[in-house]
Amino acid sequence: MSLIPEKPIVISPTLAATIGLEETVLLQLLQECRSHGSAQQSQGYDWINLSGEKLLSLAPFWREDDIRRLSMGLHEKGLLLIGGAPFSAQQDFRFAFNEAVAATAAPSTRAAKPSSQSSSQSSSQAPVQTPNTAPNSAKTIGTSWQPSQDAVRQLSQLGVTQTFAEQQIPQFVAYWRDRNVPRHSWESKFIKEVWRQWQQAEATSHRRRQEVAVSSEWRPSNDAMQILVRQGGINANFVEDAIPEFILYWRDRGDLSSTWDSKFIQHIRRQWQFYSGMMEQDSMPRAITANWQPKESVYDVLQMANINRQFAQQIIPEFVLYWQENGSPQCSWTTKFLQYVKRQWARHNQTQSTDTADGKQQGSNPKGRIRDRSIIDAVSDRSWAS
Repeated sequence: MSLIPEKPIVISPTLAATIGLEETVLLQLLQECRSHGSAQQSQGYDWINLSGEKLLSLAPFWREDDIRRLSMGLHEKGLLLIGGAPFSAQQDFRFAFNEAVAATAAPSTRAAKPSSQSSSQSSSQAPVQTPNTAPNSAKTIGTSWQPSQDAVRQLSQLGVTQTFAEQQIPQFVAYWRDRNVPRHSWESKFIKEVWRQWQQAEATSHRRRQEVAVSSEWRPSNDAMQILVRQGGINANFVEDAIPEFILYWRDRGDLSSTWDSKFIQHIRRQWQFYSGMMEQDSMPRAITANWQPKESVYDVLQMANINRQFAQQIIPEFVLYWQENGSPQCSWTTKFLQYVKRQWARHNQTQSTDTADGKQQGSNPKGRIRDRSIIDAVSDRSWAS
């Protein structure tokens, strides 16, 4: 049994080094199709109509986009002429090699035997084919260059709107005028460039359609919670207490995003790093003193959560008084105070939002006290728990 069950594709190593290996393979496949197909001569070229599905079957290692890209590349290099739309598996692919076909002799020439002088003159004039010289000549783009209706129609078949294509013309012309680079086909270059920009614009538009503002009901997904709690070893209560401050910060900014979970994970990890460091420093349970003050690192964590330093300092006496009366010792008063401030900050802003919705003025509490709940709520608050 042969290791090569079908006819191999023979390519030229020199040509592959010149135009690229993939382009050379496609060129050889098209040459085989022309050899076994019936060509139609038009404007001095042999045109072949090949089924898109047939060409895909001859090259099972490529997808439809690959053949479209490579055929357009051969077209830009001036090696291949494409009639109609770019390659598509759903329609016939019309192509011709960019080489003129020898014209047949005129009837009057066959009627009489020409002299040697007239024969030499006609042979010297034979290579001059006016319709065939244009495709072979590369030229720079003109200031008033415009794509043909055929190019616009090809872009329309790819899904590009006519308005979008027309908007790209001035920039396209200005860009290539500055570079002064000659090309065989500016239309093929224009189609390729506009198609690329259209895909980028569609991707950007799709991404923006998925971006939303964070709402007051927002919660991290189960995947985000699993990453933080199970894999990251972060306390679940700590994560829950950070949700209101996260919502408040991004709601005030008014930003849109499609990656709120990622932002929340980064936010929690930064705060947890500070928090766990403070817990390692405080390990011995002890009662709170009358002159207790939080460590400076607490304000660093609060600043990361965009909580006002003055707000935290105002509730220190209330915090100390409660725990002096309670008398329970704690391992870390710093971390407990941090949890308490974050909880009260979220409740304080929620109260302000409610007052604003009811037509009340913000900042009506000049002393800055925020305990407007019952003693039962205060005692049952889990942010006080160790």
